[in-house]
Amino acid sequence: MLPQKKSEISEIIKKITETNFRAIFLIVGLFPVYQVPVVHYKWSKFSSQIKKPILWCYKDHKSSLLKKIPKGDKKWKSHFNFFNQTKIRYCYHDQTNQILGETFGMCVVENFEMISPNVLARVIETIEGGGLIIFLLDTENNLNNLQNISNGIKKKFKNSPYKTVNGRFFEVLLFSLNSCPTFLALDDKLNVLKNNQKNWEEKFSNFFEKEKKKDESKNLLYELIKNIQGMEPLSCLVSKTKTFDQARALLTFAEAVAKRKLISTILLTSARGRGKSAVLGLASAAAVAYGYGNIFITAPAPENLHSFFAFLFIGFKLLNYDENIDYEIIQNSKLKFIEKVRIFSSHRQEITFLFPYEVKERKNQIELLIIEEAAAIPEEDFKNLLGPYNVFISSTNSGYEGSGRALSLKLLNNLKEFHYSASLGDKSQKSKILKEIILEEPIRYSKNDPVENWLNSFLCLDPVSNPVFLSGCPDPKLCRLFLVDRNALFSGHKVSKCFLQKIFGLFASSHYRNSPDDLQLLCDAPSHRILILIPPFNFSIGFLPDVLCALHVSYEGQLSRFFVQKNLLKGKNVSGDLIPWVISKYYLDPSFAELSGVRIIRIVTHPDIQNMGYGTRALNLLQKISNEEVEFNQEAKKKIINDLENVSEQKISPVLVDLEEKKFLKLDYFGVSFGLTFPLFCFWRKNGFFIVFLQENSKKLSTGQVCIMLRPCKEKKSTKISWVENYRREFFRKFLNLLGIEFRSIPVNTVYNIIENIKDNLKGLHFKQDKIRDFLTSFDFNRLFFFVEKNSIGYKVILDILPTLSRVTFWCFSQKTNFSHLENLILISIGLQNKTIKEVTKELSVKNFSHLEN
Repeated sequence: MLPQKKSEISEIIKKITETNFRAIFLIVGLFPVYQVPVVHYKWSKFSSQIKKPILWCYKDHKSSLLKKIPKGDKKWKSHFNFFNQTKIRYCYHDQTNQILGETFGMCVVENFEMISPNVLARVIETIEGGGLIIFLLDTENNLNNLQNISNGIKKKFKNSPYKTVNGRFFEVLLFSLNSCPTFLALDDKLNVLKNNQKNWEEKFSNFFEKEKKKDESKNLLYELIKNIQGMEPLSCLVSKTKTFDQARALLTFAEAVAKRKLISTILLTSARGRGKSAVLGLASAAAVAYGYGNIFITAPAPENLHSFFAFLFIGFKLLNYDENIDYEIIQNSKLKFIEKVRIFSSHRQEITFLFPYEVKERKNQIELLIIEEAAAIPEEDFKNLLGPYNVFISSTNSGYEGSGRALSLKLLNNLKEFHYSASLGDKSQKSKILKEIILEEPIRYSKNDPVENWLNSFLCLDPVSNPVFLSGCPDPKLCRLFLVDRNALFSGHKVSKCFLQKIFGLFASSHYRNSPDDLQLLCDAPSHRILILIPPFNFSIGFLPDVLCALHVSYEGQLSRFFVQKNLLKGKNVSGDLIPWVISKYYLDPSFAELSGVRIIRIVTHPDIQNMGYGTRALNLLQKISNEEVEFNQEAKKKIINDLENVSEQKISPVLVDLEEKKFLKLDYFGVSFGLTFPLFCFWRKNGFFIVFLQENSKKLSTGQVCIMLRPCKEKKSTKISWVENYRREFFRKFLNLLGIEFRSIPVNTVYNIIENIKDNLKGLHFKQDKIRDFLTSFDFNRLFFFVEKNSIGYKVILDILPTLSRVTFWCFSQKTNFSHLENLILISIGLQNKTIKEVTKELSVKNFSHLEN
């Protein structure tokens, strides 16, 4: 018999079906899986989504609760029909990327204590309005002690110096669920737990009283569909949209496709779950109906296109296209993704997938280019995608796996610059139009869904507007660097939540790609730290301090030489300690892993005060603190900490910690790893970092070429060459030899700065001018003389000398040079990178020597 007294469960299910919201149930106890059929039966009484499949996620086959049920259990046999008659999609936690774009009515998540933020966000997104998310927690322990359960999560964050992991994230996740109005914590008999029962009815009723107003967007969608009836192919395609935002975006794309005289670039941005890929898929079907022959689509990875192709084929069905009769699908046999769709209904048409670096070679064939997740494509590659054809672009600007607001803003600025420069160019070309569309309404559930609001708040996914500084723009020399206490930051207190939103809002406004897993990394990883730069400010008025700059760092190194050497010989890749492993493998030097260092993972300055010296100030303070050279005003520091502690009446530990009270490890270096760009490289070079590693074969990487730079801590004066200088010399040899092969595509300005960075204060590589004759003969000198002084021979006569001359010139580490800056750039381009005169004149915008090509 089913229990009849569970009025809270029935009340929540009834409300969410009426309002198209979602709810979360947490079932705790021994074998909580027994109660899933009971909850499903109650849900099926009110919900109209019985035919929708159920998503069932678990860590792996061994840890599944279904496998732990004793054979012959009578209680389980009574629920046997539930598993036979219900459509269930089983999925591992690490395979949840395969369910993106699908829709389920209910979700059951086993091994809840092992779930990661990314998996949590993916699973919740697939549940539509009126659905349930059920978390199963098989344990007898108290909820306050559950952070000790997840051994699988701890393995991800362990490294050599730090072997103890504090499970803060899971504890914060459990207690944050109480802020969701449609959340219930139940035991294995479906009784509401005492921790969740307090003030539940009041919170539940207050929320639904505010949401009584009906959304008028559905009426607008129905009117729009009625108004365009009979306008094929638009009417059938628009009828497939679920929100008015989607329908409006689809009509905008269709208008651009219909007007062939105009070249349109349309940017579509939104948070997750708003239906961007669906709109692009239906718009591509409309382009096929309008006769476009060559349609190309590109994305950082083929996995981003599952939803696009699904709605493309839905559009084909609406247009009465049959597979293998009107079109065929060609898949890549190696990578297993859709490579091409050939349509031969009226004439030959193709929709082809290309990687971003392949688009440049096919520009002459493109009629329509579709770019998915454009903000995740490197800036230089994105500029090469634009051309004299229609371009439809989509990008996720917030939500999980969003690319960050700064990347979306850069994307929009690049589009504006491209259209502005095109308008100033040839006026005989077709006129170009740039439009931006924003989707705000979710497609699976109603607005203000409590589960989505809770998830965005907990994982800091809401786009936070840049705050106004209370202290203005203070002198960087007066600003101070503080360590953030993670126990206080993730305590769940109101003050700490606001401060956490400030820090993550700053990270989201940067050029870094952000992920919810970063939150768990900062929460639980023992070697990671957060430091912030704040102005000198009196906090007696009760405001939180302005965060001018934030640093995310990690301790690395102190590995056993024998352990590193053993893994290098076996060719094993060990997770964690990125810089020690990469450098040890690159230089085949296991002794480097024994050094102690700090890797700067992220450094972010507020967008309104960038290029004003705050990032440099934070790095300098970090360097001085590690060397114990800095002195702070103790009274001012204690006042800041005490004022921040007393902002609320409740007692919490100080969020900001005096760095002088913390004992830093003896460090040998500071390191940073980033995708190589000219501005970033100049920033790190300015702050005393030296390049020691540059990744090869970067064409298939969406983040660009990975660059590692090191800044050694102060050492005692010695006449011997340090380990950093040895690495710099060895890297310089490799770099010069590969400039014409692997590094040929790097801009020459960046190459010149890399060479100058290696040459800074590097000793022991001077050679006398007499040795130049060992590389060049007297005949070579005569050819150079007639080319430079007499101008009587062409440059092709001395072309074979330029590689040798370039190596001799840039290997000489003397400070004086006989060449101007432009001549150095030309020498690098032609002599080292093997570029032609055409490529050099285009890159450097120089026309004075274009006649040399003849």
